[in-house]
Amino acid sequence: MQPIKYRADVDGLRAVAVIAVILFHLNPAWLPGGFVGVDVFFVISGFIITTSLYPSIDSNVFSFSDFYIKRIKRILPLFYLVVFSSLVVAYILFLPNDLINYADSMRYASGFIANIYFEKQSGYFAPTSDSLPLLHIWSLSLEEQFYFIWPILLLCSTKLFAKQHLLKILVASFIGLVCYSQYSTLMSSSSAYYLLQSRGFELLGGAILAIASILKRERNIHFSPFTHNLVGMLGFASIITMFITYHKGMIFPGFSALWVVLVTSLIIFSGERQDSRVFQLLSHRKVVFVGTLSYSLYLWHWPVLAFYRYFDNSFTFSDMLLCITLIIVLSLLSWKFVEKPLRHTKIQSRWVVLFYLVLPIALSISIAKNIVENKGYADRFPNDVVEFYQVSLDEFKFHKDEYKVLEGEQPFQPTLLGIQSDEQQNLNAFLWGDSHGGHFRSAVDILGKEYGFSALYGG
Repeated sequence: MQPIKYRADVDGLRAVAVIAVILFHLNPAWLPGGFVGVDVFFVISGFIITTSLYPSIDSNVFSFSDFYIKRIKRILPLFYLVVFSSLVVAYILFLPNDLINYADSMRYASGFIANIYFEKQSGYFAPTSDSLPLLHIWSLSLEEQFYFIWPILLLCSTKLFAKQHLLKILVASFIGLVCYSQYSTLMSSSSAYYLLQSRGFELLGGAILAIASILKRERNIHFSPFTHNLVGMLGFASIITMFITYHKGMIFPGFSALWVVLVTSLIIFSGERQDSRVFQLLSHRKVVFVGTLSYSLYLWHWPVLAFYRYFDNSFTFSDMLLCITLIIVLSLLSWKFVEKPLRHTKIQSRWVVLFYLVLPIALSISIAKNIVENKGYADRFPNDVVEFYQVSLDEFKFHKDEYKVLEGEQPFQPTLLGIQSDEQQNLNAFLWGDSHGGHFRSAVDILGKEYGFSALYGG
């Protein structure tokens, strides 16, 4: 069995994907479909992992221990650096309830089920995504779940099915998962977005491409340079078009994500020939370097943006430039001093498991539990901030003998907050909204009484 060759073009494709995701998160108007960069990553992950897995399984030399040790060393050092660094910033910046939310997300992320946590947290009363620095970890958790399941499934499949039937079984499974994803998206878009069962076909698509490529080489099947160039340019043009034309309001994943899987597979297939134009484009030295940084860029970009927007929601163009600079600097430093050295450090497996996995998980869970038990450490802030925060948490109570309710305004009954005065000149504020607006009633009421004004609440 020949050793697996490094694919510079795949690193280049990672660069395209991560740039698309970051541009989308900076400003969705710049690249409305940039979020599908995550789906490109899924296909790449399925392809790379299976390119490594299948030959060793087929040759009966596969080791679960070796596989998972490599995954741990590849993923966890940088992951926990970002998690614990974000914890420090959250402790400084976040109000108690937001710090508690961060602690919960950290605990679930450490257990590789962040996608399940954020799926449960999504919905009408969910915190805004801008206040969730670990929201992007959902995709990493989903990949980690795939890494747990896929080696076992692939090993069993190779034992149960003859080689000539394996691809047929996998393709049939792929079609079934695509149909389930579409159904799940229509029934529950949140579950479909976050959970493995409705996203698994994207990783499986990359896996099928890997096995098909290996079998093609074994059987000495070749395609012409024209074919590789044609499918590569078609795939690359299509993915750029999707970055521009896809948008948050569409039905996704489902059939929409299927097209992302197919065109990404075309790009990867094209790169099997190093003389193809897409390979030459994606394997350019500078593009490949961005691709090698893609994991660091992805992990750092969202916490930087989330914390900055939490601190200053205006987010001007100069703010964006500052965030981009910070993301690049953090990514370069962490790649050079954490990701690369710890990935390649020669260390016995038991110490890898202890220091890369067990201790960080135990530490993150214990810290998260402590934060929740201490109610977000409200004593971090001055007393006046704590008092105002507590007021904002209290539910506003309606008492007609205490608060004026304007009659005859059905179906609404606007309520007077602050100074309960009949003088209309004191009415100089209006609070309007659903339960989210109602959340601020107590705070506005207290401010009105303190500073001598009346506010009208309608909702």
